[in-house]
Amino acid sequence: MTTAQQYTPDAHRLATSLAATYLGHPDAQGLPAARRIAANAAELISASGEDADAAVVSLAALFHLAGRPDDPDRPDASAAIASGWLRGAGAPESLVAAVSHTIRCAWDPTTEDANGRILWHAAQLDLASIERHADYRKDVPIDGRSREEYGFNYRRDCLIPALVMRVFLTIPAAVEIFDSRMARLADWLDGDDSTLVPPEWRRLTEVADIQRGVERLLEGEDPMLVRSEMPASGFPYVEYRGQQRTIIAGSHDRILELTHDRIEASRNVAAEKYLESDTIHKPAVEENLFVGARRKARQLGLSSETAEDIARLLLSNAREVQERTLNDIAQRLSRLHGSILDADSPETRVEEADIAIPSLMVRSGDQPLARENELIKELRVTGLNEAYDEQRQYFAQWFESPHPYIVTGQIVGSRDADLFMQALTDGQRCKVIAAMPTDGPMHLGYGALGNLLVYFQSLGAEVVLGFRNESDSRREARRQVADRLLTLAGMGLDLEATDAYMQLDRPTLVETAFTLGSATPLSVLNSALGMRLSSSVTDTFLPLLRLANILHVQEPLSGGPCRTLVIDGIGGDVYVRMARNIADRFGFVRPSALYLRMMRNLTMYDDPSTGSAVEVMTNAVPQGRIAYDDPPADIRRRIGRAYTGGRRTLEEQRELGGNPDPRVCSVSSLHAFHCTSGAEEYAALQQQCRSGELLCGECKGMAADKLLEYLDRQRQKRDELPAETVRAARGSAGL
Repeated sequence: MTTAQQYTPDAHRLATSLAATYLGHPDAQGLPAARRIAANAAELISASGEDADAAVVSLAALFHLAGRPDDPDRPDASAAIASGWLRGAGAPESLVAAVSHTIRCAWDPTTEDANGRILWHAAQLDLASIERHADYRKDVPIDGRSREEYGFNYRRDCLIPALVMRVFLTIPAAVEIFDSRMARLADWLDGDDSTLVPPEWRRLTEVADIQRGVERLLEGEDPMLVRSEMPASGFPYVEYRGQQRTIIAGSHDRILELTHDRIEASRNVAAEKYLESDTIHKPAVEENLFVGARRKARQLGLSSETAEDIARLLLSNAREVQERTLNDIAQRLSRLHGSILDADSPETRVEEADIAIPSLMVRSGDQPLARENELIKELRVTGLNEAYDEQRQYFAQWFESPHPYIVTGQIVGSRDADLFMQALTDGQRCKVIAAMPTDGPMHLGYGALGNLLVYFQSLGAEVVLGFRNESDSRREARRQVADRLLTLAGMGLDLEATDAYMQLDRPTLVETAFTLGSATPLSVLNSALGMRLSSSVTDTFLPLLRLANILHVQEPLSGGPCRTLVIDGIGGDVYVRMARNIADRFGFVRPSALYLRMMRNLTMYDDPSTGSAVEVMTNAVPQGRIAYDDPPADIRRRIGRAYTGGRRTLEEQRELGGNPDPRVCSVSSLHAFHCTSGAEEYAALQQQCRSGELLCGECKGMAADKLLEYLDRQRQKRDELPAETVRAARGSAGL
């Protein structure tokens, strides 16, 4: 509706007043943006045929961004500034009201007002203008972490909104202008060598195209037609998973129709389980969520990765609500009882209390083999063990010749390992990160980790291996480091191409630990690791060293940000998640992870200090581990006494078969990691055990013979190492 105003503002006075209005404005580009929006509005009015008043829209556009960006009432503030100027310039009250109304309507995309609709579209078209992007980037820092952070903000504030805007434009003329501008913007970005621009800018367009396809599906269009017009490659990997999740976040509730009710149910479950002192997670419910997500994704023509991202978003929302609910309960109980209460035990004494933030995390080191599947679901990692055959086969497709540990399920889970493999396949610089303690001799459990390091090094990844000092003396720790490195070199690890070090010998790691400590509240350590007020100060710093061991390899002195893969037991996932939570804040790439099953201890042993079973091979239980330098007679004796999954009698074994699960049978664990030459031979042994054809005594004899052959070969290879390799090992150990 037009106002048919005869009033004409004084152009010189308007220009001067605009400059004064935007002078010192928090939005440094407020005035240039307002002028571009006014130009967009004029172009739209001439091309769209909308019944809009050009004078009203032009004036409203110039004052559209006048209010402060940090003011929640910015539309009203901008309208008040425009009204004050117009009244001071003698404009009729009808024009003042029309301009003020248009500014307010422009901040509402659902408005039916023609003037406001034109102005809203004009403001959105500015997102795709080259001038806007040039304005944002002209103040980019020269280098360093501030430049990385600036680039992240630029992509978040400018590139992504520009790409997803097309679906919201309703005026056909605005869509045409947007398409022509996006083509010019893409050419401009492709021709610019700034590191702020993603090297695969065009792939971001795929994400926007898929978003539009999803919107069309939700509106009821023919799925076959929509799918035929979507990019064949589907959602891109690597840098754009974050953007993908951002886009999905806006529509995942409609895609799966699962959000609000599920979150409300989570609140109730959280309260009930807290009062019952029971676990929060519900593995069956979460697994059903992933199944439903994949089914719905197939109907929409989306990839399984997209489905899992959607499901994780839902779970993340539910978990956040649970944590907030539990925290609120703890605080209320604390006020009621007049003391700080431990979330795990409200009856605990005050001096032993934790900070009142209930934990949904697994405590550090809590990785008993019997709980493996439960932990996979509780931690929401991608399962790859025997219970997840389909996912394991999918992951194995990344490799021309997958490692036997992958094929047989000894790699039990991953966290975004596909992103690492995509980068490695693309020839990007990638690093594999691992850590070992210096708590005693090199045993077979550490050897299993070494086999994986050798494998990934052969694929082209850089190996980073840090050693934690857990020996009685620094000299003994250095000797253990040298011994481990020589054993690994005998396995095939190229020490010249390996970044090996003692953690406390590396200044950059310690500096990174202090830096990460500034961003890690004590409440996080309490929630994740179970810290208590009685814990020592050292106990709070050691986790920071483990975080730094994961992230310091992306510091500028180490080559800068790159894709990394942490190889650890599933109990180490707590550190991986903590590192991923703070990686973005420091300009690092979020680390990926592969979780290796720990080798089974040969004996049944209960830790007298805790009363809990020690199930994994460790130097803390010498009678249950096999070291590389153990005498053959001791090895045969330990294997002969090893705990197995056999029956009580030979008759039962032949009739019912045994249990060759390597989490139960320590001899099967030996076969899985060191005593069989490949996945087919291992599968045949398992089948013979289950059928009762292979008895435990025979299996132990085979394991002992093959293991002694393996250890003899390793000793021979170690003895034949060249002098420069020995010097490299001793140099890395600080000897």
